[in-house]
Amino acid sequence: MRVRHALRPIRPSEEEAVPDELIVLGSSSGLPTERRFAPGYALTAAGKLFLLDCGAPASTLLYRYQLDPVDVEAIFLSHWHMDHVASLGLFLSQNRLLKRLAPLSVYGPRGTRGKVRRLLSDSFLLADELGYPLDLTNIECNEAYQEALLRVTYFKTQHLERPKLKTQFGSKATACGMVIDGPGWRVVYSGDLTSSQELGPYIEGCDLLIHEMAHLPPKEVATFAAAAKVPHVLISHIGPEFDEAPEKIVEAFTEIYRGQLTVAEDGTRVRLASTTRKKIGVHR
Repeated sequence: MRVRHALRPIRPSEEEAVPDELIVLGSSSGLPTERRFAPGYALTAAGKLFLLDCGAPASTLLYRYQLDPVDVEAIFLSHWHMDHVASLGLFLSQNRLLKRLAPLSVYGPRGTRGKVRRLLSDSFLLADELGYPLDLTNIECNEAYQEALLRVTYFKTQHLERPKLKTQFGSKATACGMVIDGPGWRVVYSGDLTSSQELGPYIEGCDLLIHEMAHLPPKEVATFAAAAKVPHVLISHIGPEFDEAPEKIVEAFTEIYRGQLTVAEDGTRVRLASTTRKKIGVHR
């Protein structure tokens, strides 16, 4: 089902051959488990490769899914909690050792540019010795950023909106979600939340909602998804209480939600549907 929205998805070209796909590299909460690594997602769009967050060990897991780190065009970070960024430094170093030449873009909340530069400096890596151009962007919420045929619009969440954090870190203590428009599809990535209702202004036209379950109960998420008529929900960033009992999530959704539900595991692959496809496919 498609509905009208303010930012229309980019139309697919006639030449698009490689199916667009989301691969869950890690599906855990901030506490990785034996079966789940820290959060990170590989996204292919019109033959290009991108990362959403970079939790450990994302830089290594790319190989598990036959993806080459040097092919990553850009990394989009939701916020700077370690479970979402711990593999970033290794990824930058890894690309240097792989003799990468192509530019790499890193997007993230305010402070990202300085944090990445310090990360390189503290690792005794000089930016001019990386061997590839590194483009660092401090994003502004509600502005769109374009990479090839991918358009990403960040929005602020309440995850880090605590007085103590604001006093200590100011506007750098910012967490975000993302509206991701590809060739004929729209994905909303929740990032970390305090309430599903934070997604309300951004959910229109969403084909796939990637929703965290580290901070919210399943029933709240199911109620929101049902009310918003989201056609497909991918539950990820899964807390320890659901790690070995994902059926509890399914049970909560079954009572309320009538759309397509996928509870992520590491390695879950979701084929992204263009407007010409009837359903988003899931492979494990």
